[in-house]
Amino acid sequence: MGAGDYLNIAVVDIGSNSLRMQISEVKGKSYRILEDYKEMLRLGDTIYTVGYFTPEAIDRIVETLKGVKKLAESRGCETIRAIATAAFREADNMGEVLIHVEDATGIKIEVISGEEEARLAYLAATANFELAGRKAVVADIGGGSTEYTVIEDGKMVRSVSLPLGCNRLMREFLLDDPPKSSQILSMKEHIKRSQLEVGLSRDIDMVICTGGSMNNVAVVKHYKDKLVRASNVKYVERIFLKKFIKDFSEKSYSQRIKTEGLEEQRGDLILPAAIQTDMILNETGASGFYTLSGGLRAGLTIDTINRMGIELPFQNNAENIRYSRLIEVGNKFEFDESGAVQVMKLAKKLYTGLAYEMGLGGRDWVLLEAAAVLRDVGKHIAYSKHHKHTYYLIKHSELVGYSVKEVELIANIARYHRKSSPKQSHEDYNMLNDTDRERVIKLASILRIAIALDRSHKGQIKNLKVDVRDSSVVIEAVSKGDISMEIRDFGLKKELISKLLKKTVELV
Repeated sequence: MGAGDYLNIAVVDIGSNSLRMQISEVKGKSYRILEDYKEMLRLGDTIYTVGYFTPEAIDRIVETLKGVKKLAESRGCETIRAIATAAFREADNMGEVLIHVEDATGIKIEVISGEEEARLAYLAATANFELAGRKAVVADIGGGSTEYTVIEDGKMVRSVSLPLGCNRLMREFLLDDPPKSSQILSMKEHIKRSQLEVGLSRDIDMVICTGGSMNNVAVVKHYKDKLVRASNVKYVERIFLKKFIKDFSEKSYSQRIKTEGLEEQRGDLILPAAIQTDMILNETGASGFYTLSGGLRAGLTIDTINRMGIELPFQNNAENIRYSRLIEVGNKFEFDESGAVQVMKLAKKLYTGLAYEMGLGGRDWVLLEAAAVLRDVGKHIAYSKHHKHTYYLIKHSELVGYSVKEVELIANIARYHRKSSPKQSHEDYNMLNDTDRERVIKLASILRIAIALDRSHKGQIKNLKVDVRDSSVVIEAVSKGDISMEIRDFGLKKELISKLLKKTVELV
């Protein structure tokens, strides 16, 4: 693929509970999701009852795959990569069903092992979390099995697939509605014995759950907190999870499905998944867990892109996932990567020299770094008023390693990288508290100078030295070549930072 070429790909994950398809556009060193489709097939209802696919279940698979194939073709996907997990692995008639499905739909299904499921979940986790210097466990809780992956310093050190899927556990232990306390106790004892193989320990400092049921727990929590937003990553405190388990343990299915945010077809499956997760938190001592929606699909998409000979930025820079994903987001919107990196480097020099004088610190550089890299992505929509488009694109992008509040701050810093200053009509800025508004303006003033110092887009300035004096700030530029454009633009952009510092600002 050339730099400007793109290709649409479709991946399908056929699990014990649901069939999910993700269609993505691959362009350059990034991809963006175009479509995410779900159909609750509940194949585990058959497999974990009679042990094979009934004619009715086979018909559901075929008809659903015919539908997703049409959807993929309408999006320009020439091929579909489909995988199947525990339900297919355990079906007595797996072989004949695979042949029948391929004959009927033209789609060949790969039945993957539990270990491969764990590897794909690991790929998704490394793309969405900063794992360098941490020890984490990823639990991919499906309908038939749970894949545990232990990660140390960003590297997968072990994985194990256990028959602890929520559909399987429900059918084996929770026989009454609502379940008896003795049934829940028996299930917990079974989970605890099985988890011994994982080697959960107190030095694990991050718990990540993937799979539809735990994602749905997170959605219920966010509905309760009125924090519903389109985010792949959510965090749930253990205190909420324990209350959720107590509440759902005492309710019947018909009572549970009245819960705001709960998917009706998960009303009977969600309790075993929640209890298993709470037991992970108990063993690790973690105060909560992260959920990653589309974990297996995300890993499958990344793996499919890798098979095309493309490595994504974060895969080459595991030590700084946050920065790598910024570059990937920028590439989605066809930004000038070399220019963005140059401005970011200049901004860091300026920040280092001015942070103490301006009262900056903590995570302020992290915010400025992101704004410097992504400040021009709005040009993907239109050059005119691109700073406003930039604000929108940043706010609605999945930025790894930042809180919701930090994404809002980054979007505002980038919004004010040009001449325009905040006004009373700028609602997004005025919704910030006084402290954050001040942070935005200080960091935007540094960003303006960094942009001015690469006005020619030729990277002429190789280094900066900042000298803070009693009544002035002198910035010495170490350059090669003509920087007359930079000098002129600096003169136009220094007013804001000079006002904030209450000093004259000079470039020499």
